[in-house]
Amino acid sequence: MPAFRRLATSLFVPAFAVLALSTLAGCDESNPGMFAPACPATEIPSAASDRFVYDGRGLDVGSLVSHAQLTSIAGDCQRGPKGPKGQEMVRTRISLAMNLTRGPASESSSIDVPYFIVIMRDGKIVDKKVFTDTFKLEPNVSAQPVRTELRLIDLPASKNLQDNPYTLEIGYQLTHDELDYNRAHLPVVKFRGRTQ
Repeated sequence: MPAFRRLATSLFVPAFAVLALSTLAGCDESNPGMFAPACPATEIPSAASDRFVYDGRGLDVGSLVSHAQLTSIAGDCQRGPKGPKGQEMVRTRISLAMNLTRGPASESSSIDVPYFIVIMRDGKIVDKKVFTDTFKLEPNVSAQPVRTELRLIDLPASKNLQDNPYTLEIGYQLTHDELDYNRAHLPVVKFRGRTQ
């Protein structure tokens, strides 16, 4: 069963182009001569790549409370701890980079950002976790790049460690109104990362 764990330290990996996904890669640190296992592919549904929060009075810029935009996914994979039945596991470390904007209708110095990580295998959902990270913006700052906490995902390894049958789908956890807004106002784009 996949396990998610929080790690308080930050992941400092270079950010890539806006809305581009990095290929997750890494080396097995316990044995430098051995290649790291393959990471799962990553996808960001375009309707979940932005989160606009309005104050309920309208959908104009004066009613905007906050806007969050995913800019990149960074991480790596390595051999994980043994599973509950002694099976090999792949540990994926992942962190999201995003741009946050505080809108004119904001009355808070912090922005809560709910996002999900869905684990899929053969097109079926295996597990889904929703996380909320809170970011504080200084009073005189309206926009700021941020990075989420590092998340650890342990998945069963395939017999061929250079093949990973899992896909991670990542995006903002939106309300129905936020999702409807994105579908009506954002272009449909499919963001996909793959292991090479």
